[in-house]
Amino acid sequence: MYELEKSNLQRCSKYVIHILRPSYVKGFMTTYLQPEVAERILSEESKSVTAAAQVFLDQVCLLDELGWYQALLDALEAEDYKGLCEALKGWDFQTLESTKEHRVLLDRIEPRFTKLIKPRDLLLHLGDCLRKRECEEILAIENLKGQIAAAERLTDCLKRSDKQNWFKLLKSALFSCELTEALQLLEPDTATSGVGEVQKGGEKRLREEEERGGGEKSRGGEKKMREYQRELAEPVFQGKNTVICAPTGCGKTVVALAICEQHLKVKGKGAKVVFMATKVDVFNQQYKLFQEHFQEKDPDIRIDGLCGNQGDQLSMKVVMENNDIIVLTPQILVNAMARGEVPSLSCFSLLILDECHNTTGKHPYNIIMTSYLDAKLSTEQNGQHLPQIVGLTASVGIGSFKNQSEAENNICQLCASLDSRIISTIHTNTDELQSYVHTPDKEFFLVQKRHIDPFIRIIHDIMAKIEGLAKTVYNIESLSSIENRDYGSQKYEQWIVDVQKKCRVLQLKDQEEESRVCRALYNYTEHLRKYNDALIINEDARTKDALEYLSSFIQQVKNAGHDKTERQLTAYFDGRVTLLLLGKYGENPKLDMLQYILEEQYRQNDETKSVLFVRTRALADALKSWMEESDSLKFLKPGVLIGRGRKSSQLTGSGMTLNSKKGVLDSFKSFDNQSKILIATSVADEGIDIPQCNLVLMYEYVGNVVKMVQVRGRGRAQGSKCILVSDKKDRIDKEKHNMEKEKIVERAIRNLQDTPTEMLRKVFQRGDKVCRDMVKMVPERPRTEGSYQLLCSKCKKHSCYTDDIRVLQDSHHIVLDPTLFSRARTEPHPKPKGFMGLVKTRKLFCHCGLDWGIVASYLTIQNLPVLKIESFVVKNCVTEQQRYYRKWRDVTFSMKTFELTDIADSWNPCEMDML
Repeated sequence: MYELEKSNLQRCSKYVIHILRPSYVKGFMTTYLQPEVAERILSEESKSVTAAAQVFLDQVCLLDELGWYQALLDALEAEDYKGLCEALKGWDFQTLESTKEHRVLLDRIEPRFTKLIKPRDLLLHLGDCLRKRECEEILAIENLKGQIAAAERLTDCLKRSDKQNWFKLLKSALFSCELTEALQLLEPDTATSGVGEVQKGGEKRLREEEERGGGEKSRGGEKKMREYQRELAEPVFQGKNTVICAPTGCGKTVVALAICEQHLKVKGKGAKVVFMATKVDVFNQQYKLFQEHFQEKDPDIRIDGLCGNQGDQLSMKVVMENNDIIVLTPQILVNAMARGEVPSLSCFSLLILDECHNTTGKHPYNIIMTSYLDAKLSTEQNGQHLPQIVGLTASVGIGSFKNQSEAENNICQLCASLDSRIISTIHTNTDELQSYVHTPDKEFFLVQKRHIDPFIRIIHDIMAKIEGLAKTVYNIESLSSIENRDYGSQKYEQWIVDVQKKCRVLQLKDQEEESRVCRALYNYTEHLRKYNDALIINEDARTKDALEYLSSFIQQVKNAGHDKTERQLTAYFDGRVTLLLLGKYGENPKLDMLQYILEEQYRQNDETKSVLFVRTRALADALKSWMEESDSLKFLKPGVLIGRGRKSSQLTGSGMTLNSKKGVLDSFKSFDNQSKILIATSVADEGIDIPQCNLVLMYEYVGNVVKMVQVRGRGRAQGSKCILVSDKKDRIDKEKHNMEKEKIVERAIRNLQDTPTEMLRKVFQRGDKVCRDMVKMVPERPRTEGSYQLLCSKCKKHSCYTDDIRVLQDSHHIVLDPTLFSRARTEPHPKPKGFMGLVKTRKLFCHCGLDWGIVASYLTIQNLPVLKIESFVVKNCVTEQQRYYRKWRDVTFSMKTFELTDIADSWNPCEMDML
């Protein structure tokens, strides 16, 4: 098997062994290679990376396990070996070959070159051609062994880079850092003249910084404050807890940098700062700004960043002890507090909460601040000093309110949650603010709906037919009380969710009949869900896009080995698809209007940069296809920016990785016009810095006041426009109402600032704590002992017993019954990577097709099934009562902790059972 791939790998081995660092794909090795082989490769790497890569390649070419080659490509892509991965996919190494002369040159001058460069300075400019892991390793080497050792590692990383532009970026970095002698070694003419590509690159970055709504640009990455930014920071400088409320694009991060700088000076060695960003994308942006600023201002200030599952892999205690400023996503801190690594918030001297309006409900910010307030109001605080709190936001208009008094109550509640009695806004330096921050003009386009649409009629007929088939199996009307559910609406989606929820715990006397009924109803409702989605896509995009969405879904059902009900449903679609394809569908008036707006905008200004906000991933993908197929719009080269959520549409896959998001944003932000429009879901409406945008389009995209302010704030260039396109008058009216509510919020803030006694009178902290204490007094129900059975929530077939489940690291629920694999099937995992000590290797499915979880390896133990509870119904073996849980933390039965001694020496589920 894979003889062609192995032959090609050996033929092109020189590229692999001179680029790949085996330890970066350790997860692949532990999955597909024997433990002793993996250890030998890692040991060899400490002596010679190239030699280790050769051993790795030799061992890979001996593999016969199904799926190993795709897993290798996935592992390379996950570790950002995109150049090498693309070359291996097409067996085309011309791009890598084109950089050979640069590698040879760098190799020749390396002895002198490494003595002339400053790695720490260069790393600030080489993020696009080095991995974050490489940058961290280089900095660690510099701290331990000195600058020359770090320079040698940096040079080696560059020689092993598979990025086509690494040499150009290196020259640009040398020019920016004024390392003239080192630059002259690479290209004498460029270094001495100070012109050419390097200089242009430096000018480009300077231009980008000037356009960014941050602070005045100084040398390096340091940001200088403007007067309005000083005004915002003044209460914080006085040591007061403060909510800073200022427009998007005014540079609140620059204010945060100045606050940190002043705090570190005042507190000295006692300072410990945490800056929190709500989204991983924003975290990466802010972490980079902190590094650049303090690298220039004071390189001795130690900064680290944690996001995603890094908090599970690294000790928060160690990070705290070894850094002055920690940039992280708030869930990292919540988890560290739960594990006891952060015993008290008194460990910190300053907490900065970016987008602090999220401090409500079950958001991690609110969990953190609840802990803070409980400590503050507790008689057991024992004189420990809690950290100063600073919140940053573009709007405090949270919650629902009808008038100024209700708005003031909401604002006071937010301030109470943040333990702040001060809202800092700009009063004195408004003229300066307006010269830098441009509020887009708001426009509304109410579009007529389609008059005649045969697609809708045909789909309605299909959905009515499927509902009729479902009723022959069971009275589905008795499963949900939701009425007035029109096809193609959100309410119909809610009805489907409700029916499926009731189906999971539906119990019949005959278990075989129960399994048949539940599986059939699941299939019927899932098809109804997709037809409902198609109607929604058709309403906002082309009928063609809705048809492609349906066809893709039907094909996936066929590919998955569908059962009798699914064969019936796919056959019914096949019988109607000709009618759907032959239908005469008119143009969508909304798309016509959108095309008109874009054509006019780019005719007036061909340098326009647009962000188009849409409600769903499927619509984002559909509009991208529409633009690319339009003769008048394909020049826009649209990019799509969506979230990483698990629930995927058929058109957009399973969401975007961080690297793919970065690539889309970089293309949009660039000055060489790679992409002129960004089609985005809500992932882009908060925090992401897009300074070049001068046109914001809201395509049926309306939310609350905070969302309106955030979305509008994406348009930062002078003369920007913000346009809402909708065929629903009530949606446009809601946005206009949001504009009025924004004015109410402004008046509420001013009144609270002018009458501070009102703020004091409305503080809710003690009352909130009383409520929390009363909840805590209710004894937690102990988890019950006894045996429970996990049934597939789709087909109700037996999966395992809870007696066989073990809990690893309070997170992973592993089944130690090898016979599980006889009741399931597996496929290679599309993204095999490690998390919290486990390495995902395969996906686990019921024979009915429902996703049960993953198969993973832990340490040297292979083939461990790890289940997700949302795919199962829990049946009490004594009472036979069934219950459904969405989260493992909600289950009411007890489970044992995972111990290595639980694994028998003979544990090795038959490979045939896993196919």
